[in-house]
Amino acid sequence: MLDNRGQMRTIEAFLAILLLFSTIALTTTISPASNVDNDDPLATLGIQSLVSMDNDGRLGRLIDDGNWTDLADALSSLLPVGISYNLTICDKNSRTLNDVPISNGIASDYEMVSVQYPCASPASQGNCYLIRLQLARVR
Repeated sequence: MLDNRGQMRTIEAFLAILLLFSTIALTTTISPASNVDNDDPLATLGIQSLVSMDNDGRLGRLIDDGNWTDLADALSSLLPVGISYNLTICDKNSRTLNDVPISNGIASDYEMVSVQYPCASPASQGNCYLIRLQLARVR
C-alpha cells in the first residue's frame, strides 16, 4: 500500500507558497505611490497648508468663485516667510482653471517640491479639482 498523504502535503505547501508570493507581487504593483515625500518637510508643509485651507470648505469656495487673489492671500498667510510658491488648479479634465498666475514669484534656480491635492467643491454641483502646488525655499 502506498501512502499518498505526504505527496498531498507537499502539493498543499507548494500552492500556499505560490499564493503567498503572487499576493505580495500583486499588492506591490498596484499600491498607490505616496503623494508626499515624508522626508521632505517642504512637501509636508505644502500639504498641511492646503488641508488647513480645505478644512472648512474655504478652498473649494474660492476656486468655485474664481477668487484667485484671496486664494493667493490665504496661501501666503499660511506659508512661512522665505517659502516661494506657485499654485495651479485643474478641473477633472486636467484643464487649468486659473487664468492668472497664483504665485509669489517662485524662483527656478532653487530646488522645488511639487505636491498634488484633490479638492471637492462644497457647492451643490460637487465640482472636483486637482491642485498642484510647487514650493521652493528661498535662501
